[in-house]
Amino acid sequence: MPKVSLQINLSPGDYPHAVHILPHQLKTLSGQVDEVILTIDTKPSRGRFADGWEKYKQHLNRFLATLAQQNAKVKILPVDYTAEAKAKVANYFFGTSDMPDKDYRGGPFYAYFFGLLSAGNNLVFHLDADIFLGGGSNTWIAEAVALLQEDATCFTTSPLPGPPHPDDLLIGQSVLKKTAPYTYQFAGMSTRLFLLDRSVFETEKLKTARPALRNQLKAIVQGNANANLPELIISDYMRASNFHRVDFLGTNPGLWSLHPPYRTNGFYEKLPQLIHQIENNQLPDTQQGFYDVVDEVIDWAEAREALQTKRWWKRILHAKPNQ
Repeated sequence: MPKVSLQINLSPGDYPHAVHILPHQLKTLSGQVDEVILTIDTKPSRGRFADGWEKYKQHLNRFLATLAQQNAKVKILPVDYTAEAKAKVANYFFGTSDMPDKDYRGGPFYAYFFGLLSAGNNLVFHLDADIFLGGGSNTWIAEAVALLQEDATCFTTSPLPGPPHPDDLLIGQSVLKKTAPYTYQFAGMSTRLFLLDRSVFETEKLKTARPALRNQLKAIVQGNANANLPELIISDYMRASNFHRVDFLGTNPGLWSLHPPYRTNGFYEKLPQLIHQIENNQLPDTQQGFYDVVDEVIDWAEAREALQTKRWWKRILHAKPNQ
């Protein structure tokens, strides 16, 4: 099998969950890859993406240093924002001499592409730092690589979103078509997790794009770049080239992913227990076929109430006075 790199994006604000989730990710995947690249963002974002940056920066560095001592495959790489490094990354993926640091929300942009190019192999399996993995398959990477090599129209592939539903269903997903048991095609990609062959970008370049007008205005007001999300830029490229993404479970026990939609005190308190439930396949039936952690697993009422309050205040602040 060709060599594969596992590449995981981290920033200081990820520390409270990464200290639990990263060992879980490495336990599941490091035995299936040839190297593990942990890229640490070094340029603070704005807004919610900056939460905890200074508070947790040193905690994250010490934690990752310990992981690297325990696993010879692990390499820690700070994201290099120098003009020389950016020019190299921008040229490889976009055929340009520069590229945005962040997207229009203040979220990571350059860091995603820096991470992909930093890998020592063209086959790269990327994970965000908050992704859970269930099933425990030790052959999924090899199966995914074979799928990429066999299907020229498959641009990226990912584990099944959510634990497998007994009726082979995906809930809340826009599927192009089902091609085999627990195997689905999608039109676009997600930067949360994906496996791809990076070498395609040596000849086929991406195009930077601006977001919708409303989000452009938001970017200007908040002082962010007018850059659309990386996953939307790559998804547009895929559609233009008639590529697709394949999410699949694989050979029993397979591999599936799960994502936490919010960060709450209750989430952090139950995080070790949640990882135990995922690794031992002890989640409730309501979680089957769904990619986000459901309320029966973690009570998200706190987060929803906070979000509703925030929206209420925004409506009040932007309400027009009666004429």
